[in-house]
Amino acid sequence: MLELVFDFFSTYLIEFMTGMLALGLILRYAAYKSSLKNYTYFSTFTGEIEKALVEHQGFSNKSENTDGYLEQLLSDVKDKLPKRSIRQGGSAAKNGEKAKEMGANQVVSLRDYVSGEGSLFQSVRGEAISFKSPFPPNYPEIADRILEKDDNYNKLFNFLPIAPVSRLINVLPSLFVVFGIFGTFIGISMALPEIAKMDFNNLDTSGEILTSFVLSVTYAMKTSIAGILYSLLMTVLNTIAPIKSLRDKTDKKFSNCLENIWMAIHEKGNEEEQTVEYLKQIYSQLSKLAEGNAVHKKNNKKVS
Repeated sequence: MLELVFDFFSTYLIEFMTGMLALGLILRYAAYKSSLKNYTYFSTFTGEIEKALVEHQGFSNKSENTDGYLEQLLSDVKDKLPKRSIRQGGSAAKNGEKAKEMGANQVVSLRDYVSGEGSLFQSVRGEAISFKSPFPPNYPEIADRILEKDDNYNKLFNFLPIAPVSRLINVLPSLFVVFGIFGTFIGISMALPEIAKMDFNNLDTSGEILTSFVLSVTYAMKTSIAGILYSLLMTVLNTIAPIKSLRDKTDKKFSNCLENIWMAIHEKGNEEEQTVEYLKQIYSQLSKLAEGNAVHKKNNKKVS
């Protein structure tokens, strides 16, 4: 069995690595395109949420009626977002137009509820209890929980998990180098025994063996060259258009959006504004203490 593996890699390793490169490029293109679409979608989502938060500033009792506030906020945003249904082609567009005609109170199919465009909004509604809390929740953790349920964000071709694919793409450059070195050692190790068969008394036969040995070693060296070239290509692509950093930016943007929703519900400013307010309160308290101490010393002087 091991001999068959060695024979295969010593003969077809370059073809095998070329197939890996082709598959890696296809998956990489699909993963990057999907991540770019998701970044665009969530950028639109956060932008529309920001606008809606400004429009709904007059909403009364937000903290007491968080469910109603979220429902109104999301319903206003949903119709302004691009469609991201798992159904592809013209049927998705028709379904989107039909949904607009039916209005916000339409019946959502189970498939759309679980993995279609409605899944994101259902997940955000499901985190209403976190928004009700008077204490700031862990926004990145909430964002991760919501995004984990979103098939459009997590899957390629509706079935292939994008996170493992992204990790595989990132290690492909190293794998190509390893396979190239592996092929070189296998080729040399399988070619060396041929030298032992050389009969120096028969130069014609020895010449053929030596020629075969040189060709085998040459092919073995080519596997390393191919591995280095393929690794260089994938490294350049991973550097120019990184998938993970794009997804991290999407996560961060969505997490900040959830933070803004919580602050709007509890009518709090951003962290800088809160810090300034806290400093003002501390300064006011210190001023009162200083005035109290001054009055106390003045009274002591009068008594003495």
